[in-house]
Amino acid sequence: MKHSRLAAVGALAAAALALAGCSGGASGSPTQSKAAQPASVVVAVGALPDSLTPAPWGGSASHVVLSGLGSQLLAYDSGSSDKAACAASPTEVTGRLAESAEINPDKTGVIVKLKKMTSQFGNTLSAEDVAWSLQIGMVRQPVMKGTLKSSGFNVDNLTTVIDDHTIQLNTTSITSYTLASLQNNLFYIHDSVEAKKHVTPDDPTANNWLSKNLADYSGWDLEEFTPGTSLTLKADPKWEGTRGSVKRIVVKAVPSTATRSQLVESGEAQVAGSFEYSQYASLAKATGVEVSDCTSQTRDTMMMNTKTGPLANAEVRRAISMAIDRKALVKGAYAGYGDPATAIFPGADPTASYTFDPDAAKKALAAAGYANGFDLTLSYSVTRPGPVAERSAVLIQSMLGKVGVKVELQNIASSTDFSTALIEGRFQAVLYSEPIVIADPAFYSYAFYAGDAPSNSTGWKDPRFDEARLALAGTPTTDTAARTKLLNQMAGYVDEGAPILSLVQTKNMLAHSAGLTGAVPLTNGQIYFNALGR
Repeated sequence: MKHSRLAAVGALAAAALALAGCSGGASGSPTQSKAAQPASVVVAVGALPDSLTPAPWGGSASHVVLSGLGSQLLAYDSGSSDKAACAASPTEVTGRLAESAEINPDKTGVIVKLKKMTSQFGNTLSAEDVAWSLQIGMVRQPVMKGTLKSSGFNVDNLTTVIDDHTIQLNTTSITSYTLASLQNNLFYIHDSVEAKKHVTPDDPTANNWLSKNLADYSGWDLEEFTPGTSLTLKADPKWEGTRGSVKRIVVKAVPSTATRSQLVESGEAQVAGSFEYSQYASLAKATGVEVSDCTSQTRDTMMMNTKTGPLANAEVRRAISMAIDRKALVKGAYAGYGDPATAIFPGADPTASYTFDPDAAKKALAAAGYANGFDLTLSYSVTRPGPVAERSAVLIQSMLGKVGVKVELQNIASSTDFSTALIEGRFQAVLYSEPIVIADPAFYSYAFYAGDAPSNSTGWKDPRFDEARLALAGTPTTDTAARTKLLNQMAGYVDEGAPILSLVQTKNMLAHSAGLTGAVPLTNGQIYFNALGR
């Protein structure tokens, strides 16, 4: 049985919703081929992280590993077919390690009942595993603590163990995405019995050991991990979960898009992503290759540091927005895939400053005291949102140059260095991507916009926005009119400050061997390894 993220907050207050079912993932492919499925798969990606845990965070590279392994309590349910999952980005959750997850009657917690699962070390999934993993997760990755708090969980008293296989996750409130948050990659569940053997006074979370070893309930044994380079996994025969035909996976970091393309076309790699969009168009025509072109709410954005210099002026930031031709970006950098953003959030009404108007941009810059423009360093990394970042950066450099803004491009090659610089606010302007880790605007409008969000490094905040976002989080998803009104209010407040500009609403795309099932991007654009070959 599966359920929407929270169909109505009021209804959940009166009756608990259970989330039960098999592991996430899907059977079939976008073409529903019935070809024989492989036992071994090579996945070629743009980058791999330096750690198998969320710390240090490696951006999209961390998503590759944590989504692929999938040792989380819940997962977005991709339905019964790859085709359906691709056509509509899933917003319902189902159990992965959890047999069920229910809001208790008095709304003070989520009661989670665990499946019978065995770790690589023969230990059984327990309530203590969940409690320990979530607690140390908040220590090693502060962003996780903010996400839990935003989702309504009581971060000061997070867990109550009921019995060996049942735990309550305590809440201070119930939001429209409280349950859905439990599929977040950050909320990774480890085998605490094994992990605790590697705790030291200098490393109370055992992250030094866990970053290079697997002790979880993913169903995969670690054969080899070279940070930033390669990851090899083999299926754990003791694992009780559901998986496809694939029993061995090799994930390789292949920075060159041309090389990744050759690997897929030659059949040496069965799955690959993070291509130039023009390459997806070519790969779709290649013999033996299939391209998944799936619905997504992900946006590629430009974030600006509002604390100092010309970008401290909101009029300047809005002028930059008007100077960017988003339709030209879609055509020139995205090969026609995706849609030009018309507002900061998907579903919000079009925003005036998103209309391409270089003359108005020049006037606004002059009125702000920058008639002769100014110097701007625009950082980007091909690790996130992908190779398109470089092409977009060059186009934006040209567009802004026409209104007098002299752009210097800064390429940050390392995914970890890029993510660290972003979190610490060490940028003037940066191209970024906001993959949907929780498919509810009340959440994804939190991470980089809320005043108390740990990942908000632009320096902008507005209490009106925070108030409206909290109201959205408390509004049932069935009340579409009220939620749309609140979303538009929030978009208006962000547009006033313009700390972040949406550029393009992208697609979730992936190239894979024709007939391979389960190779459909998840909501955050990654794949779940156990789904391959179903």
